[in-house]
Amino acid sequence: MYKLLSLPLILTAPLLLLSQSIQAQPIESNHYIGGTLGYGFHDFETKEHGSANFSDSITADIYYRYMINEHFGVEVGGMSGSGGAFSIFSDIWHDVKGLSYRGVRTTAYGKLPLSASNSLYAKAGAAYQWINYDISQDKDRVSVSETDNGFYGAIGWEFRFQNGLGLNAEYQHVPMSNLTLKSYNVGVNYAF
Repeated sequence: MYKLLSLPLILTAPLLLLSQSIQAQPIESNHYIGGTLGYGFHDFETKEHGSANFSDSITADIYYRYMINEHFGVEVGGMSGSGGAFSIFSDIWHDVKGLSYRGVRTTAYGKLPLSASNSLYAKAGAAYQWINYDISQDKDRVSVSETDNGFYGAIGWEFRFQNGLGLNAEYQHVPMSNLTLKSYNVGVNYAF
């Protein structure tokens, strides 16, 4: 009986020890992928078609980050957004209706560690957006597409688990020529 129990213990003990040693060491990597979802507000104004000021939006952001060293990196990503719950009311008051956007961005990334798992970070760079919306002209609805570019900035806090998974909360501010985005996002990323 003793021999029957000792064989599984002998076989599983190294696996348990190996799994503990893997968890005890945080993943050190230069490569990260991640994404965020958020809620915020956008202001839009164009000389030809009017404005859609103070309208809400739901935003999404995906990215790849390469860390140059422990504190600095570069990011490339895509972002998109469309009207939120209150944009229904905004569409009543403004000529611009159904505003949505999608685009690309590139940023410099810097982080300030607060502890082994917590850090503050900032992102600064450029964004390029494709904007789609409808306007009312003489009781007809006309679809318009245009592009915009400008600054991309974000500040946030991140909690990193030892398995490489990170959770973050951030504020994004993207002022461009016609479109200004402000959103509060939560996200997840993974070091690989």
